Amino acid sequence: MPRRQRSRKDEYDSDDSFSPEDVFDVDEEASDAESDITEVDPFDDVDCHVDVEDLADLLGAAHPPEFYQRIAEQVDDSDLDTQDYSPGTERLLDAVEDHWQRFCRGNGFGDPCRRLKSIYLGILVSFFTWRLDLKTGKDDRKIKGIKTASSLGTNWKVFRLVYEKAVGAKLDPKLNRQMHKVLRRLAKDYKLSTKKRENRCMTIDDLKEQIETTVSTPEKSFDLGELRILMVLFLLLLAPAGSRPMAILRLRFGDIRVVLARDPEGGPHKLLLQFTPEFTKTYLGTKDAKTFTVPETLFDPTLLLSPDAFLLGILFRHRAFRAFRAPDFVSASQLVGLDIYPGERELRLPLRRDLDDVPLFRRAVKTLTGFEMSPTEPITYSMMAGWIKKIGELLGRLYPTICYNLRYNAGNELDGSPYASDAIRNLALDHNSSVPFQKHYLGRQLRLDTWAIIRGQEPQQALLKQACSIGHANSKRRPTELTAEQLASVNTDPRIRKLEEEVKRLPHRSEERQKAVRAVRSEKQRLKRALLERTKVEWTDEQAVEDIQNQLQGLGFSKSMDVDTASAPQRPAQKRLVDALTAPVDDTLEGYYRRRANLIDAIVAYCGVAEGRTARRTNVSAAKKQVPSPGSPSPEESPLKAAMLSVFIENEQERPRRCFLCIGAALTLGPDDPHVQKLTSEFYTSGDLSKHFRRRHLKLLPDNAKPRCEVCDFDLTCKMHLQSHAMKVHGTVS
Repeated sequence: MPRRQRSRKDEYDSDDSFSPEDVFDVDEEASDAESDITEVDPFDDVDCHVDVEDLADLLGAAHPPEFYQRIAEQVDDSDLDTQDYSPGTERLLDAVEDHWQRFCRGNGFGDPCRRLKSIYLGILVSFFTWRLDLKTGKDDRKIKGIKTASSLGTNWKVFRLVYEKAVGAKLDPKLNRQMHKVLRRLAKDYKLSTKKRENRCMTIDDLKEQIETTVSTPEKSFDLGELRILMVLFLLLLAPAGSRPMAILRLRFGDIRVVLARDPEGGPHKLLLQFTPEFTKTYLGTKDAKTFTVPETLFDPTLLLSPDAFLLGILFRHRAFRAFRAPDFVSASQLVGLDIYPGERELRLPLRRDLDDVPLFRRAVKTLTGFEMSPTEPITYSMMAGWIKKIGELLGRLYPTICYNLRYNAGNELDGSPYASDAIRNLALDHNSSVPFQKHYLGRQLRLDTWAIIRGQEPQQALLKQACSIGHANSKRRPTELTAEQLASVNTDPRIRKLEEEVKRLPHRSEERQKAVRAVRSEKQRLKRALLERTKVEWTDEQAVEDIQNQLQGLGFSKSMDVDTASAPQRPAQKRLVDALTAPVDDTLEGYYRRRANLIDAIVAYCGVAEGRTARRTNVSAAKKQVPSPGSPSPEESPLKAAMLSVFIENEQERPRRCFLCIGAALTLGPDDPHVQKLTSEFYTSGDLSKHFRRRHLKLLPDNAKPRCEVCDFDLTCKMHLQSHAMKVHGTVS
C-alpha cells in the first residue's frame, strides 16, 4: 500500500510533526534529521513515442492470467503498512522495546504487549523513572545510563514509535503533552545536562594540523601504513564535499574518476578528482547521486592539503590505472608526460574495472606473520572516528574531534560564500531545505564580528573564525595520559582494595575468582578514565592561573606534566613521507611536478609498512629480567643474522626462545627499522614462545593456507606441516 503522505495541517502538531529521524537530533555523527522518499517514474527513460500495440503484445505474452491472480491473492500488506527506518533507528527501537519488557516483567506489571495497549500516564512516569535508575544492561554489565535531557527526549520519541508499532495507532495527544512536562521534571530531578554538543568547525588551519600530526606522530600506530594514508585521504575528501562521513567511507574505486583537464584560462593541464558518493542514507529510497570535483592546486604552498597526491598514491599502490600496470609502471613521474588530444578538453585516466566494487577505505587483517589489506572488508565508522578523536587528543584540543567537524565547516563556509547559493549548500549537504542546516549545522558560536558591523567598522573575521573553531584552545601541554603518581593512586583507591581482598578469599582457578579479577580490572579502567577526564576538565583554568602567576613573578611558563608515553621512533619510510610533505616550494613547473611525484612515491612506499600496535606503557615492577640464552649474539655479529642463526636446532632437546616466523618478518624490513629489535627479541622461556606461536601465528592461519618459512626460504603445504617444521627444524613446540 502507498506510504501515508503527511498533510500540511499536521506539520505543527506536537505529535504528528515528529519525524522518525528526529531520534538523531542528539547525535548527528551517524545521521541527520531529514530525508525524503525519492519518487521513481518507471517510464522516465522510455521514448515518449511508445508503440502501444507492441507493448500490449509484450505484456500479454509475459505470463498467463492465473499468475497475476495468484500474486493479487498472496500479497501480504502487513510488512508494507509500517514505517521504514534506518538501521540506527531500528537498533534504538529494539533497545527501548527490550527495556519495556524488562520493566514490565521485573516490576509486576504483567504482559508487556497487553500493558502497552492499556497505557496510562502513571506507568509511563514509572517506566522512565526506572530507565533513569537503570545501571546495568544484559548479563549485568554496567551501562553509561542517561546523562542528558536530549537523550531522555530521544528515548521518549523512540518509545512512541514502539507504541505505534505495537498498537497500530499514535499515542493520545493529551498524554503526549503531559509526558513532555513529566520529562522536563525528571530531567531537573535527575540533574541531567541540557547542554548540546559543540558544533564547532574544523577550519582549514585545523585540518592542516590534524593531517600533519597524523602523518608524523609515532604516538598513534596503525597495523599498516596504508591505514594512516587512508585516514588522511578520508579527511581530504570529506572536507570539500561536506558529505556524511559514511558516504565517504563507502566510496569504491568505481566511484572515482581521475581526469587530466585542459585549463580554459591557458595554464598547464590540471588533474581533476571526481568522486560520487552512492551510499547516502537510502533507507527511504534511492537519492540522486552527486559528483564532487576537486581540481589540482598548482604550486600549493603545502602538500598536506593535496587530496590528489594522497588519492594517486593509493591508486598507484594498487596498480588501479589500466594504463599504468606492471611492467610499464615505474613511478608517478610518468604522469608528467601525458597530454590531451588537440581540440579536446580532457583525458580520462581509466581505472581497472575489476576494482569497481572494491571499497577504497579497507581495513587491515591479520596474517601468519603480520597484517595485509583486506580485499573486501571496509573500515568501520567507529574505527575511523576513534583514530580522528585520538589525533585530536594528541593536538591538545579542548573538545573531542569528530568527523562532523568537517561537515559543519563545509556547511558554514558554503553558507557564507558568494559563490554558493542556499540550493547548492543544501545539495552538497544532502538537505531538502535550509531547516536542518539552521537547526544542526549553523555554528552556535557566531563566527561574525557583530560589534564591528554595528559600529560600522571592518569585521575581524579571521580572529572570530579562529576563536570559534575546534582548534581555538589547542595546547600540546594538555594531558592525554595519567602520570605515574596518578596511576599509583588508582591502585590505592578503597574500592580497588576491597575488591582485591575479595579476590584473595576466593579459591584459585575458580570461576568466581576469574570473574572477580575481571571486575578489578574493569573498575581500575573506569577509575583511570574518570581521573583522566577530571584532569582534562580542570587543567585549562588551573594551567591558565599558573601561567598568569608565573609571568607576574617573572618565572616564565612552566613545563608540561611528566608522562611516560613510551612511543616508538619514526620509521625511515615515515621520515621520507614527512620530508616529501614538507619539501620547499619550487617556482618552476618542473619543480612542482617533481615535488608531487616524490610525495606520491613516498606514499606508495609507506603503504606497505607494517607499523604494528601502538606502544603501551609497560609495568616495570612486573617485568621479568631476561636470562641470556647460550645462543645469544656476540657484539661483533649482525643482530639480525645472529637472531636468524639462533632459531635453528642441532638436536631435538634444544628449545630456542626466538620466534622464527617473526624473524622471517624482520628479514623483509630495513636494517634501521626500529621494529627489527622487537621482532628478534627473546622470550623469557620457551613456554612463552610456544604461547606466542599458537596465539599470534597458528590461530590466524586458515586451514587451507600454504604458509612459508622465510628463514629457511621454504614453502610449506599446510598448518600441520608448519607445526612439524617448527618442531623439527626450529625447536618450537606447538
